[in-house]
Amino acid sequence: MLILDVLSRHVTERGERTFIHHAGRRVTYREFDRLTNRAAHALRGLGVEKGDRVTLALGNSVEYVVAAFGALKAGAVLNPVNPALGAQELSYILGHAEPRVIVTDTSNLQFILAPQLALPQGCTVAVFDPDRSRELHTHPSLRITNLDERLAGSTDDALPVHLDPEDYSTLLYTSGTTGNPKGVLFTHGRTGTSGPQFIEALRLTPDDVILAVTPLFHGNAWGSVVTALHAGSTAAFPKAFHASEFWPLVHEVKATVLYTLGTVLAMLLTRAPSDLERHNPLRVILGLGSAPIRDQIIKRFGVIDVAECFGATDAGVVTITPLGAAPRAGSCGPPVPGVKLRITTGDGRALGPRQVGEICVQSPARMAAYFRDPEQTALTLCDDWFSTGDLGYVDEDGWLYFVDRKRDVIRRGGENISSVLIEKTLREHPNVAEAAVIGVPDAVLGQEVKAFIVAKGSVSADELRSFAAARLAKFQVPRLWEFRDSLPKTPSQRVEKYKLRQEQGGSDKPLLG
Repeated sequence: MLILDVLSRHVTERGERTFIHHAGRRVTYREFDRLTNRAAHALRGLGVEKGDRVTLALGNSVEYVVAAFGALKAGAVLNPVNPALGAQELSYILGHAEPRVIVTDTSNLQFILAPQLALPQGCTVAVFDPDRSRELHTHPSLRITNLDERLAGSTDDALPVHLDPEDYSTLLYTSGTTGNPKGVLFTHGRTGTSGPQFIEALRLTPDDVILAVTPLFHGNAWGSVVTALHAGSTAAFPKAFHASEFWPLVHEVKATVLYTLGTVLAMLLTRAPSDLERHNPLRVILGLGSAPIRDQIIKRFGVIDVAECFGATDAGVVTITPLGAAPRAGSCGPPVPGVKLRITTGDGRALGPRQVGEICVQSPARMAAYFRDPEQTALTLCDDWFSTGDLGYVDEDGWLYFVDRKRDVIRRGGENISSVLIEKTLREHPNVAEAAVIGVPDAVLGQEVKAFIVAKGSVSADELRSFAAARLAKFQVPRLWEFRDSLPKTPSQRVEKYKLRQEQGGSDKPLLG
């Protein structure tokens, strides 16, 4: 069943139940359906046709979810982005996606109108502006419109658009491990198919309230909304995560399930216990990367279990640890129903239990293709198997053990960061001869960004930090710096990053040739 059909069913069956709970506002399934119909008409009025891209570049809000489903109802391809990305990366994504409309809000309009940002020709910027008296910024080469006013002038009736399972629905961009980000395309038949898997794994019911505290442009928070929709339950989220406001928020929305990251849970563990924490309504937590602190979380927060899972932007959800099952150190659980796993060598040969190789996935939730990149699509997809580029192994029961990322992605506090992008930026400095960037272990963030520099002139860490900050997003700027006379290299002069990671206490190994 397509995700829009799921919404239609719940409008009929539970129309007056709350679907979205945000910032003190409750939106029922019926009201949400009406608002998204208006959004679809508003986008159509801006020239959006079936198959056009609509980029979302705004913060957590009811309007975000309304615009997202409005785009789907208009037959557009939904393209969520982090508006605070560096101008170089965001320019590439927008230039590659070529959206017909960019939806933003007044707090993020500054990023879209930044002079360093290159926007596609003919693109319209549609702005949610809660202050109706605020005058929208002007830009000589852009059409800028107030989206609130267009919604108010739209009809509640459904837009007549026929959607097939093979029609494209969503375009997500990876963190660009080989230089430029890859556009990951999903179809309507594949979008949201992980929702039912979480319903079974987390034993969700329509009475649950699923709280997520990460940005909606992240798969974690967006997955909570989609799962809540499939379950007929309530999705709740704040404008932004603040540790001091977390437990009051849990009680305000009466959250029973939490979707979050291990880094967030680690932050909460550092705070002094409170009465709100001791007597909270949470039943279960889906905590990505939380395995090392799972027992502490269960004991302190009083939840039944903390589930772990493995997945990727392009692979979808692959495994989830079963509730109540004895944990297996280092494992992220067995495959979810409908998903198959295979561990292979570099030449595609299948490996047996406990043998480390590349994780390959066969799943109804995986991507359909890489946007405008048939060669990479052909390399990654073979006979319906998706090659994740990650390394791991399975035990005799089929439980997956993630070993490392084959690609050079740094995961800092929930953000996937491309080391290649940072290296390219640092090498643009006239006094940098070579740069290698890795993730080093961090007790709270999971990984911190460290840069190794071979200089060819006088340059300091502070100077490079300022240089990077002017070109990259804040979370991409290295915090740790080390200057060296040379970097370890292979005979073909490629930097051996795994040696740098080993020196810093990481577990990176050259497991596949």
